[in-house]
Amino acid sequence: MKRLITLLFTVAVVAVFAGTAFATDICSNTPLETANFNVEITSGVNLRTVSCMEESSVVAVLSKGEVVHVIGKTEGWHKIQRADGTTGWIWETFVTSTTKPFTPAGSSEPVVNEPLYDTAGHLYEDAIRFIYDQEIVQGYPDGSYKPNTTINRAELVKIVVEAVFDSEFESFGDTSCFTDVKAGEWYTKYICFAKNMSIVEGYADGSFGPSKGVNFVEALKIVMVGYGDEFAVSDPWFKSMVEAASTSNIIPLDVKGFDQVFTRGQMAELITRNIKYKEGFLDAYLGDTADQRVTYEMLDWQ
Repeated sequence: MKRLITLLFTVAVVAVFAGTAFATDICSNTPLETANFNVEITSGVNLRTVSCMEESSVVAVLSKGEVVHVIGKTEGWHKIQRADGTTGWIWETFVTSTTKPFTPAGSSEPVVNEPLYDTAGHLYEDAIRFIYDQEIVQGYPDGSYKPNTTINRAELVKIVVEAVFDSEFESFGDTSCFTDVKAGEWYTKYICFAKNMSIVEGYADGSFGPSKGVNFVEALKIVMVGYGDEFAVSDPWFKSMVEAASTSNIIPLDVKGFDQVFTRGQMAELITRNIKYKEGFLDAYLGDTADQRVTYEMLDWQ
């Protein structure tokens, strides 16, 4: 019932604000993105008629802690609906994600954020949905996935280790395997287990950099070694690995550089492609892009 109410509310929102209603209250040429999620106001802010300061007038003043529903986004602005039905624009820096429900006017059924709500229309939506359904990732408590956020080294190791292994890593939580990976941290058992399994090696100074953003070749090694993929020794160390990944066609098509910082969306695509390749369904998954692939020669240092 809750899902039905949410769907009906979404359809109603789109119907009310589609077409010229959206077109007339956007100040720039940036297109509007339809949205459907709840946020909480972080400080008092004016609700405005259009998505800019100069040409807008104030509709209402929102209070800190108020939960509103986002129905559109454009160039740093959110178009929101309040519980009383009032709509308008606020700057996105005045909101934060929330698990709190929003109850629209005229409804007794609260609307909550659907899982992975921020992946709709994303380049890697299908991949994200796949690894979510496979219970490889869970997303954040507010229902978001944050596909464009950089994934760090500890997060990727955790995802791969939990996806591939059972519970062998649990006994590694009380160890210290790098200078910056001490016993008792949330990531210790994953990183120290991964080191023990030769999935990760760390840096020459003895550190691992758990909070450091993982780049493409680092991510590729963690995924390929974690999933048991083989590649030859080469110089540079990642050359044969990238070539093997290219042959299997598991590299996301928007990867342009060896040291390109990897996002959560790209991580989902890399893991999905790898799983589909092993299962023999990669071409079916890729569809019209099955004949496109990233090669070693196409990449460079950014």
